[in-house]
Amino acid sequence: MGATTTLITVEEFLKLPEVEGERLELINGEVISMPLSGQPHEVTKSNLIMVLAPWAVLNPGLRVFCEAAFQVDEANCLLPDISLIASSRIVPGSMGVFQRAPEVAIEVVSAEPAARLERKIKLYLAHGGKSVWAIYPAERMVRIEDASGGLRKFLEGQSLVDPNLPGFTIPTSAIFEGV
Repeated sequence: MGATTTLITVEEFLKLPEVEGERLELINGEVISMPLSGQPHEVTKSNLIMVLAPWAVLNPGLRVFCEAAFQVDEANCLLPDISLIASSRIVPGSMGVFQRAPEVAIEVVSAEPAARLERKIKLYLAHGGKSVWAIYPAERMVRIEDASGGLRKFLEGQSLVDPNLPGFTIPTSAIFEGV
């Protein structure tokens, strides 16, 4: 007989005790523990923050977050590596996790199974996300999927642009510097 998984709601998920050093997501009611990430993953995230934060300062309509939780429905609470959300969604005094998907979700792919990543991309886009970046440090490639179904790939020698971030353009190689 196979193992069974007890499915839970986001409300139950958010009441689980936190375990230091453990990052959890809830996908389709199943608690997913994400392994600790290595240096390529973290250096890539750092590079992204260093290029996105100055852009966000000049474009105050969006804010940059690292590993913020987003409840997209009753069975899914996602934790993108980096996210950009509309400044208007930040209400002083609000408690709990963000509701709906971020406008832009960024996932740095290291050990995540492909099927789970694809499910998360679909969830982000189905619940208000405008675009999702899947970043592959080992391949030095970025894949951006948008809400209209568009899919673009950017390789190391190309300039990365996302129409959902007006005026943002960087050499894709900047994302992988030092990786």
